[in-house]
Amino acid sequence: MFALEMVEKVRQVSPGAANALTTLAVKNIVPLAAAMGYRVDEVTDARVRATVPLNRKTKNHVGSVYLGAQVTVMELTMGVMLFRRFPPSQYKLLVNRMEVVFHAKAKSAVSAVCEPPEEVLAGLASALKAKGDKAEAWIPVQLLGTDGQRVAEARFLAVFKRG
Repeated sequence: MFALEMVEKVRQVSPGAANALTTLAVKNIVPLAAAMGYRVDEVTDARVRATVPLNRKTKNHVGSVYLGAQVTVMELTMGVMLFRRFPPSQYKLLVNRMEVVFHAKAKSAVSAVCEPPEEVLAGLASALKAKGDKAEAWIPVQLLGTDGQRVAEARFLAVFKRG
């Protein structure tokens, strides 16, 4: 049984435990996530939300969350969403391009929310079946402060190859 399948079985019994396992997996795969304090808060078929605190390791010289931490939490959260649908045992995922628009200073912890439209994910799955080995899609992610204010929004060009 693949690790992601085990996490999904745990999710049926305890979503909190499954989120903790997912957080641990991400921190193991991407050690920078551990240093940043990355934490998976919510995982469903339609949405993934993860948080990075504002602390000594994530704070920049003006007292807000460092740009690199903001982009990293958004990218990792997008990855958790996509790996649920396209397991790394079958597909290889790389980000080929990204676009970010910043709206406000990140003066608190930030949460990345990835809720791609179902038609985007279905189109990606369809393209992988039709073309066989490679497909790409733009995946949107929002970044919110603890007060719910939109801090940034990004989109990542996710490129999949059958693995």
